[in-house]
Amino acid sequence: AADRRRGAASGVMAAEPVAVFVVTPNAADGEVALELLARHGIAARRGAALCALAAVLGDGLGCAVLVEEALVEEELPLLREALERQPPWRDLPLVVVAREPALLGEALGRAFPQSANVTVLPRPLSAVTLVSAVQAGLRATRRQLEVAELIAERERAVRSRDEFLAMLAHELRNPLAPIRNAVELQQTLVHDNPLFGKTREILERQSAHLTRMVDDLVDVARLERGKMALQRARVELNGVVASAIEAALPQVQARGHQVQIDLCAEPLVLDADPTRIEQIVANLLTNAAKFTARPDVIRVATRREGGRALVEVRDRGAGFAASESEALFGLFVQGEQTLARSQGGLGIGLTIARRLAELHGGSIDAASDGPGRGATFSVRLPLALQAKTGPAETAPAREPAQGARKRVLVVEDSDDIRETMRLLLTQWGHNVAIAASGEEGLESVSRERPDVAIIDIGLPGMSGYEVARRIRAMPDAATMRLIALTGYGQPADGKRARESGFDEHLLKPLAPEALRATVAAGASPAAA
Repeated sequence: AADRRRGAASGVMAAEPVAVFVVTPNAADGEVALELLARHGIAARRGAALCALAAVLGDGLGCAVLVEEALVEEELPLLREALERQPPWRDLPLVVVAREPALLGEALGRAFPQSANVTVLPRPLSAVTLVSAVQAGLRATRRQLEVAELIAERERAVRSRDEFLAMLAHELRNPLAPIRNAVELQQTLVHDNPLFGKTREILERQSAHLTRMVDDLVDVARLERGKMALQRARVELNGVVASAIEAALPQVQARGHQVQIDLCAEPLVLDADPTRIEQIVANLLTNAAKFTARPDVIRVATRREGGRALVEVRDRGAGFAASESEALFGLFVQGEQTLARSQGGLGIGLTIARRLAELHGGSIDAASDGPGRGATFSVRLPLALQAKTGPAETAPAREPAQGARKRVLVVEDSDDIRETMRLLLTQWGHNVAIAASGEEGLESVSRERPDVAIIDIGLPGMSGYEVARRIRAMPDAATMRLIALTGYGQPADGKRARESGFDEHLLKPLAPEALRATVAAGASPAAA
C-alpha cells in the first residue's frame, strides 16, 4: 500500500509490467479502484496524469482506466503519440469514466483518432460495471497478443521458407551449370546417329526448364520480402512484348501451339524494367500454353487505354470459374491437376507476374467465361510521362558478342563446372587456365596475367570476394576483367561483388551465349 501511495504521489509507474493502469488525479478514488480490482484478481497501478500512462505503454499494459478529469488538453498529444507508436496489431483498450458520456464522445474521437477500443462508462459508477469493462479490455489484449504471436510465427515461417528457397536455388544451380555447358559442347560434335541429336535436344529443353523454375523460386522469394529492385528505363512496350514472345516461343511450340500477334500501331512508351516486363508477358504465355490441352492459337495484343498500356494474352484452354479469378494469383496455386501432372510447374508464374506488374504501378486481371472456355489475362501498365525526352530503349539484342582470342582464368571448386567451362571457352578459341581454389587462382593470376578471370564466390577457404580484392591490389591488374559467378542472386550479393572489385556478378547456370558475350566484352572499367 505504501509503495502504491508513493507511486500515486509521483505519477510515475514502477518498471515491472502491469495488467491495468488507472489514471486519476484523485488519490482516494485511485485507491478505491485499485482495491476493487485487486479483489477480483486484477493487478493494477495508478498514475496521476496521462504522462505516466504514456511512459508505461510498452511494459505489458493490458488496459487503461481514465477519469475525465485526467484528460488534460496539454497532455493528450503526448499520449496520442505514444499510442501511435504501438505495433500495428496493438489497440490498447481504454476505459473512460465520465459524468456525461454523450458530451465526451466527440472529444475522445479527437483525442484518440487511431483507437477503436474505447469504452465510456457513466458516473456514478458501479463496481460490477468497472470490473466487467476492465475484464473485457484484458480479454481483448490477450486476443491481440495471440494475433501478434501468429503474425510472428508467420514471419518466422516466411523467413525460413525464403532461406530454404535461396539455399535450394543455390544447390540446384551448381549441377545445372555443367549440364548446360555439356549440352552446348555436344552441339559442336558431328554424329551420324539421329538418336544423339534427339537426346541432346531433350537435355537442352529440360535444363532450360529447370533453370527457369530455379529463377522463379528466387524471384518469388525476393518479391515476398520486398527485395526486388527494378532497373527502370524508357522502353517501348511493343518491342518488349515481341522479345517475350521470342523467349517463350520454344515452350509454346513444344505443346503444338501458335502465337497470333496484334500490336498497337502507335508506340507505347513505358518507364519500366524491360527484363521484368518481358518476364510478365512470357509467364502469361507459358501459362496459356500449359493450360491449353490441344494445339491451338494463343493471341497476344497491345493497345492504349487512356494513360495506360494494355497487354492481353488470350487462350481457348481450360478456363476457370469466375469465383477463382483472384485465387489464380496466389502463391503456389495451380489449376486442377491429375496424378500425371502433365501441366507441370510450381504454381508461382502468375504470382510473379502480378507482383512485378504492381511494382510498376500496374495490374493484372484474369477473366474467363467458365471451365473449358478459355481465359484472358490483361496487363495494364502506366505510360511514360510525355515530358521526358530521349528515345525509348528497345529490347536488348540476343546475339552474343564476338571478340578476339583472350586469356581466361576459371577459378571454380566444382570439377564439372570448371571442366565444362574450360572446354567451352577453348572451343571458342580462348586460351584457358583453371584453378580449384582461391590460392591457386591468385598464383595463376600472378603467373598468367589473364585478360578475364571468372571466379566462383563460394570457394572453400578464401572466398571469391577476397580473391577479387587481392587481385585488385596487384600491380598492373587494373585492366583485368573480373567476373563473379555464384548461385546466390540477392541484390546485396551483387553490391558486395562490386565493392570487392568485380566488374560483373552473374548467376549459375550461366547460359553459354551469356558466357561468350561476357568474355568477349571489353576491358575492366577500372582501366579508365
